[in-house]
Amino acid sequence: MDKLGLGMLLIGIVCIIAGAYGIYYFLDECIEFIKGGIGLAFLGGGLGLAFLGAILVKDEC
Repeated sequence: MDKLGLGMLLIGIVCIIAGAYGIYYFLDECIEFIKGGIGLAFLGGGLGLAFLGAILVKDEC
């Protein structure tokens, strides 16, 4: 393994540890963020389905 690969591996491990500590420390905020993301995904999917449904209904009439 060359020096660049070893450096990237070490920095990756440090980032994983820092991320895990951040999630542990801010667990409530992380859960709220995930809930908000799921809500936004459903909102976008619903808007897309409503838009496609309106186009299909308009084509039928």
